[in-house]
Amino acid sequence: MEPGTHARRVIFIDLARAIAVVMMVFGHTSSALLARQYQSGDWYDAWQFQRGLTSSLFMLLSGFAFSIATARHWASHMQFSRALAKRVRRFSLFLVLGYALHLPVANIWSFAGIGAERWSTFLAVDVLQLIGATFLFVQGLAMALRSRHLFMLVSFVLGALMIVFTPAVWRHDWMAVMPEGIAAYIYPGHGSLFPLFPFAASVLLGAAGGQLYARWGAARLVTFANGVLLGGGAVLVAIGMLWRWTHFDPYGPGEGQFIPGEFILRTGVSMVILAGVAHASRRITRLPRLFGAVAQESLLIYFVHLCVIYGSVWNSGLMQYVGDTLSPVQTLPFVSALVVAMILLAWYWNWYKHHSPRMARLVVAGVAGILVARLL
Repeated sequence: MEPGTHARRVIFIDLARAIAVVMMVFGHTSSALLARQYQSGDWYDAWQFQRGLTSSLFMLLSGFAFSIATARHWASHMQFSRALAKRVRRFSLFLVLGYALHLPVANIWSFAGIGAERWSTFLAVDVLQLIGATFLFVQGLAMALRSRHLFMLVSFVLGALMIVFTPAVWRHDWMAVMPEGIAAYIYPGHGSLFPLFPFAASVLLGAAGGQLYARWGAARLVTFANGVLLGGGAVLVAIGMLWRWTHFDPYGPGEGQFIPGEFILRTGVSMVILAGVAHASRRITRLPRLFGAVAQESLLIYFVHLCVIYGSVWNSGLMQYVGDTLSPVQTLPFVSALVVAMILLAWYWNWYKHHSPRMARLVVAGVAGILVARLL
């Protein structure tokens, strides 16, 4: 591995993730505040496509980062160890925070009285539950296979199969054969925005790409960017566009028939974007701390900005105070303010964690205690 490989790897991942985080905050804020009369037309369709790219890019990067982190300490992550326990706790935290954002009641003693609709809202799977559950599965997959090469191959095949079989999975009533909380992970029939089919495929494909990168791509960044990301992405874009233009419909009318083609297209565009980021990272010897902080604190930004925009059981958000009532010009200051606020929050918290790690852990425990106490 040539000198500077480790630095380029961190720059490549962090720069792409920081871009995805900013795109995420921008997309959520605009969607929540923009008045309905502006949510139509060609420009809005293009913007919606960009929003879809954000989730695709973010999940590809999640799988990619998983493989990079796993490859660094493969042996310790393939057996029961402190490192594995820490990793499982973090993945489980994604699940806990995901459900916390969907809590339908202000205190847990009111759960018994909620209706079926509010219960379904609570059980619906969003991005955090998707990533947490997929990471736990991918970790188990790696431990079962143990071979890096086999893990890369199986991750790729499983990701491709999940895309292909999504329409068939979506057309089955999983609630009839399993509990709603589990069925919500499989298909969107009861309000899930990010069920495993097809969205876990992005994480699996990212994990496969991350293994390939860790094996030889880090030492051959240009070759990896051009051959795997740009070349592979261009092929997927061509397939996705051809799917659109020819109205290719191998599944027949029904739920999810559009998913494979659109998913392939967005995955391809995301890979092309990552190729550009990889090339840009070659010219950066040291990523500004602000970018690294935003990338490393993406979970914090995700949780806080959703509470600010949509509100939660602990607070009212912009949706409650402003709602979807603004024009594009009026929306822009809110978007700008929230993006800047989240960047500053990430920068300060990342700095505080590194300078006062013990106090940072106490702050986390204190905030968690306050939030739990509010629920009790």
